[in-house]
Amino acid sequence: MHQGISRMNMTFAGCGFLGIYHLGVTSCLLKHGQALLSQVTCFAGASAGSLAAAMMVLGRDRLQASFYFTYGVAAEIRDLPLGAFNPRFNMLEKLRHFLEDMLPSNAHELANHRLHIAVTRVRDSRGEIISTFNSREELILILLGSCFIPYYCGRDYPVFRGEKWLDGGWTDNLPRPQFGGPTITVSPFSGDHDISPQDNPGRNWRLKVANQSLRVNPSNTRRGIHALKPPKQEVLEEYYTRGFQDTERYLKENGYYNVEVQNGLYVERETTV
Repeated sequence: MHQGISRMNMTFAGCGFLGIYHLGVTSCLLKHGQALLSQVTCFAGASAGSLAAAMMVLGRDRLQASFYFTYGVAAEIRDLPLGAFNPRFNMLEKLRHFLEDMLPSNAHELANHRLHIAVTRVRDSRGEIISTFNSREELILILLGSCFIPYYCGRDYPVFRGEKWLDGGWTDNLPRPQFGGPTITVSPFSGDHDISPQDNPGRNWRLKVANQSLRVNPSNTRRGIHALKPPKQEVLEEYYTRGFQDTERYLKENGYYNVEVQNGLYVERETTV
């Protein structure tokens, strides 16, 4: 339990189309976790997780648009021969249009020191976490860089600050903000995270990849496939529901569910059915 701590962070793992899980998480946080959100000062993420973090900092009112974007792009990929590798499909272009529509004109100013984005520099495969942004356009490019998987997203690497960049998840798939305080970790893959699926531990084998500890089991293997090859919409909706439910469990276990802060005290919020 983190109650009593005035400053916390939250980080979202990279996960491709399982970003729909993050939308379930954020939906639950906005509906039932306002007391927790009042303590979170910084949000971080890699790849699709960087988009979830950006939405929490800059676009909480655009949650519905994020649903439509995710479902729409997934449906388009499912219908194309070769999926995302089809020459007629340009993932980066679609993502750019979405960000240009979602982000406010002063997004870079609002995001400074609150949004922490993991990226990987192409030249030396070195990972960096960026939390200062010189312009809205640079912020968009950094988000695109954090999500860029060569060939899957296209052939032209996003370029900013004189360097080419690619998916932040290659070097740090669960980045921690650079400021102090505990960090709440969110991932659609089961493992050592605060908010994640609770799979049967089985043999309890774990694998650490790009700063993320994952369970080695069939469920995570299936999730890995779905991250790059989007399943049917009904399955995506199940991931959304799972994210919502896993967050409900976390909020209840830590005393944040349907609670608000009044005069520095935690008070149970009245709800209507």
